[in-house]
Amino acid sequence: MKAEYINPFISASAEMIDQVTGLKPKMGKIYVKDVPYRSEGLLVLIGITGGFHGSVVMSFSKEICCKIASAMMECSLITELDEMAKSAIGELCNMILGYTATLFSREKIVVDITPPTILTGDNIQLSMPNTVVVCIPLLFEDDSQIEISVSFVEDIS
Repeated sequence: MKAEYINPFISASAEMIDQVTGLKPKMGKIYVKDVPYRSEGLLVLIGITGGFHGSVVMSFSKEICCKIASAMMECSLITELDEMAKSAIGELCNMILGYTATLFSREKIVVDITPPTILTGDNIQLSMPNTVVVCIPLLFEDDSQIEISVSFVEDIS
């Protein structure tokens, strides 16, 4: 997967998280995930269509979700993932991917995104047949992290 396809996800994620929450994540080591892969906590799935198509899965632990939702809603620490907290995380992911689409458009690559789908649970297995999944970990000071898993293919039409 080309760096010019991954860099907009990195830039948009770091900038939007900082702007919306004041948290300043650092990028961890990017790697390729084996498929299928498992995840726990809260996942936000957003599809990508247009100049290329694929999907982005953003994985959060309950702890980082609560911290982010608290910062977004400017309230005391949220301790449970209620519908309002899930909605806040979904909206953050929507903003990240919207800004990612804007960064792609500046490079003359037009993409659209689907509305976010939020999944919660333990030991969720994700299968993306015939794709390569590139994982971008975003690390926070308290050792929590968000994993951004990107998979796509170029439109060859």
